[in-house]
Amino acid sequence: MDWCRNVRQRQTGLLLLTAHRGKGLEFDHVAVLDGDWRRSSRGEDPDAPRRLYYVAMTRARLSLLLARMEGRRHLLDGLDESGAVVFRASSRTAEVPAELRRVRRRLTPADVDLGFAGRYPSDHKVHRAIARLSPGDKLELRQRDGRWELFHEDDLVGRLASAYRLPANMRCRGASVAAVLTRFAEDSKPEYRDRLKSRRWEVVVPELVFDPIAPAGPPDDDGDPWATSAVASDRERRVADR
Repeated sequence: MDWCRNVRQRQTGLLLLTAHRGKGLEFDHVAVLDGDWRRSSRGEDPDAPRRLYYVAMTRARLSLLLARMEGRRHLLDGLDESGAVVFRASSRTAEVPAELRRVRRRLTPADVDLGFAGRYPSDHKVHRAIARLSPGDKLELRQRDGRWELFHEDDLVGRLASAYRLPANMRCRGASVAAVLTRFAEDSKPEYRDRLKSRRWEVVVPELVFDPIAPAGPPDDDGDPWATSAVASDRERRVADR
């Protein structure tokens, strides 16, 4: 148990939290984004945002970075003359790696055709193909007759729900098995049961990886068609703890 606790407390990767969710937690390095910290909710103590900002700041053990959007009033305004902080203007990166623009979506049972494999006889090859799958196995997403289908090594293993739509301005670059669920004929609505040919079958729930489609407009002077999407980061004013 002690070993498990040590592993869980080890800080690896990036964790995105609200200030409320961060209460009681500590991290080696913390970055607090600009979320209009001066605005309070209706009926809330006007000083509540300041206290919540203090909570966010004190989650840091080693280093603290505070970001501020240009042209916005901020709780940091009174720290300009403080010797405890270092003000730095943010610098624009030459190019944002494509990996940072990717979006991962782990679909839910509502996103897939739950009765897909159940409409095949129990001795059909689709059941054997699904049985060979394990979480993490690579899949391929193909569209046919307006529906998205899942393939593994050219074997059809699933289909997405008819209502499922890919995220706007995104293209799927990869897919994998997130989970394989077991479903029974009794789980289906009565009006669909007459189409079933198996009493028990498995359902593949995928995780999809998307790349954004580059804007159609011409690139900027640096050849980056994404320049307009990086404007916000150029306006951030950052404060780092000494």
